[in-house]
Amino acid sequence: MKERVLLFTGTYKLHIRAVALTLLLCAGLSPDSKAQVKPDAVDTVPTAVKQLDVVDIIKMVLNIKQDPLRKIDKKGSTCTIFTVSAFPCYNNSTGFAGISTVNVSFRSKKNPKGELSFVNNQFQYTQHNQIIFQSLSNFYTSNEKWQFPGDIRFFHFPTTTYGLGSNTLPSAADNIDYYHIRFYRTVLREVYQYTYLGIGYNLDYRWNIKDYNANLSGVTTDFERYGYKNKTTASGLSANFLYDSRDNANRPVTGNYVNVQFNSYFKPFSSTANWNTLIIDIRQYVPLTHKWYAVLAFWGYAWITLNGKPPYLDLPSVGWDSYNNTGRGYGAGRFRGRNMLYFETEFRFDILRNGLLGGVVFGNAQTLSDYPGRYFGAIQPGGGIGLRIKFNKHTQSNASVDYGFGTHGSNGLATNLNEVF
Repeated sequence: MKERVLLFTGTYKLHIRAVALTLLLCAGLSPDSKAQVKPDAVDTVPTAVKQLDVVDIIKMVLNIKQDPLRKIDKKGSTCTIFTVSAFPCYNNSTGFAGISTVNVSFRSKKNPKGELSFVNNQFQYTQHNQIIFQSLSNFYTSNEKWQFPGDIRFFHFPTTTYGLGSNTLPSAADNIDYYHIRFYRTVLREVYQYTYLGIGYNLDYRWNIKDYNANLSGVTTDFERYGYKNKTTASGLSANFLYDSRDNANRPVTGNYVNVQFNSYFKPFSSTANWNTLIIDIRQYVPLTHKWYAVLAFWGYAWITLNGKPPYLDLPSVGWDSYNNTGRGYGAGRFRGRNMLYFETEFRFDILRNGLLGGVVFGNAQTLSDYPGRYFGAIQPGGGIGLRIKFNKHTQSNASVDYGFGTHGSNGLATNLNEVF
């Protein structure tokens, strides 16, 4: 969510973009919601009706005549955009939270009309005494043949786990606490149109891990049975394949997305154990009409442990995918297992023909393997509805709030920046 944008050109201009947007809803990056941002995505929605966004509303209220971002795009000049905001938020895993963000986006001087490199930093403190810091980034070379996505995090994260498999009940809730540092960096090279290959390094280090039910008399938690340790390290390399033909990463109308990651963790790299995982992320977008925005979106996600024994907190888990968006209707970590299969479909549509307000109806299903066996458990369905508020019609960026529900009375809100997938 963008509250103030400092737009730097040769004269260092200041423009207030969307003070009122934070009163509409929050879209913080959190374990239940993480933005997927492509700052210079192209507007591809039908334009028979003049499009409006929150910025237009603010401009009308403040009697501002020009949109400086649009002016800079027309001139093709290099720009650096600083975004600073602070706002409240809520989701299933954190409860209420105070969030502050500092984001920087910039283009190469050699390619002022090219992709925007960015660094998005966010800090949260929640009602459950959780401390969350995330720094997401992606840097492009001037010819855009190379890109360098990264993910750096620091968490102090008291939370709840429910054991292994997708047959677990809410009564199995087990309070845990831990500190977590993540450092991911990937190098991707374009080898064909829309197609990238690359390698990366992944590090997840957790320490001071506490399972509060582990020492209770007569209680043996799944965490204990699996192998409770107070410190774990996941350190290894990744091989990556990416195909992305989406017309707009913020709000796709057409195209496909395929991301395949093979991750290998080794004891010589200081990992707690040796293991390999495979992650397959596939998405497709089908427009239902070309007269206004109405799209069917499909998402398939598989997170498979090929061999070895990952630490408990590194196992596949709902809500802990790359963008922390699986399992709306459930809290992050509600289901955990050695292997995870997930599918979601969503109907997206404009409520107002000018695009200012939109809506979604979604349904999902997940299954995870039990322990110590490797067979998948029950399929746990979820579903819900959501609202979309357009805050930049040029990039099709929007703020979203969804109400989801699942089995055994699970329900709650999920907020996001741009679409969930």
